[in-house]
Amino acid sequence: MAELLKVLGLFDHNGVERSQRSLLADDRVPGPYRVDLLMDQGVDLRTMRMVTHPLHKKLRDLVEHRTGVRTDLAIRGIPAALSSDVVLAILEDKSVLPSLMRQRGLPPYSRRRLSVVSCWWGEELLNGEQNTLDEIERAIKGLDQIFVFSRNQVPIFQEAGAGERVIPVSFGVDHHNFRPETGHGRRYQVFSAGFDRGRDFETLVAAARLLPDVRFDIVTQMDILRGEAAPANLTVHAPTDGEGHRNNLLAADLIVLPTHDLAYPTGQSVLLEGMASGRPVVVTRTAAMAEYIDEGHANFSMPLHDPAGVAATISRLLADQALLEEVGVRARAVVEEKYTFERMWREIAGHLGRGLGMPAAGTR
Repeated sequence: MAELLKVLGLFDHNGVERSQRSLLADDRVPGPYRVDLLMDQGVDLRTMRMVTHPLHKKLRDLVEHRTGVRTDLAIRGIPAALSSDVVLAILEDKSVLPSLMRQRGLPPYSRRRLSVVSCWWGEELLNGEQNTLDEIERAIKGLDQIFVFSRNQVPIFQEAGAGERVIPVSFGVDHHNFRPETGHGRRYQVFSAGFDRGRDFETLVAAARLLPDVRFDIVTQMDILRGEAAPANLTVHAPTDGEGHRNNLLAADLIVLPTHDLAYPTGQSVLLEGMASGRPVVVTRTAAMAEYIDEGHANFSMPLHDPAGVAATISRLLADQALLEEVGVRARAVVEEKYTFERMWREIAGHLGRGLGMPAAGTR
């Protein structure tokens, strides 16, 4: 039997343990982005238990607030790192202390491959304050692999000194949970949802004003109306739980995801969840989302920051319900082929174990 790749995972979780490796994927406690699926890819995944003692929490928060660095996970992970091949941080903040220790030659992180799944660094490198750029570039120096979810970020990281260490991988979705189902009435004509800074609901609200005969429903906790009265055809809903979100997607004639143009592919989770649910989705065309757009085959796109263009796209698509249903069916097939969490972690696992006999990037 081939020896398992030993990976120390530095991430927040609610119970991901090595003992889960013997369980079927559906019976496990899921980690962020379903990182627990690494255990199906020849990986012995070691994780740190969540802090529960009140005094430990208080000391952790005090130290991390004063230093501005996530220290607790990395420090508690030192014993496990001694016997690991790779350290995988999810997300960027968990990688900073191991990287700084690597650069100072401090074991065990100085002798282990250091990898990180990055979400926000690309955007911060493009548009952050100088002190933020300096901090990110300093952290990058000690990392061997930086996984990103869109190819447009590669030159951004290379400009910051990452060289060939930035690795784009296709994002995934839990296609077992998000799946087509019958019995869901179409409660929503145009449905949208989102909570992060990348959502451009201002444009969608303006488009709704141009389409008074179309119903718009938006689930968010953001102040998208900025004190203005909502148009009569638009309803803003409070966030729901995971099952409610899944049911909302299934109940939509058309899922619309307006976004700003950020370096990372904001909106990709709901895009792929909607596609996996067999529903038609339209998303803003940006460089980061380009590789996820399969125009007219598995999804649709709309222009950036253009209420009239968004309204025209929505009106055109709603007028062809047969096309929407056909695209929804194809969308599900495309997700199963290209955008599952299993496929994503299989790809990442291959990179984690590749060339471990060679010197690590940070030690040359």
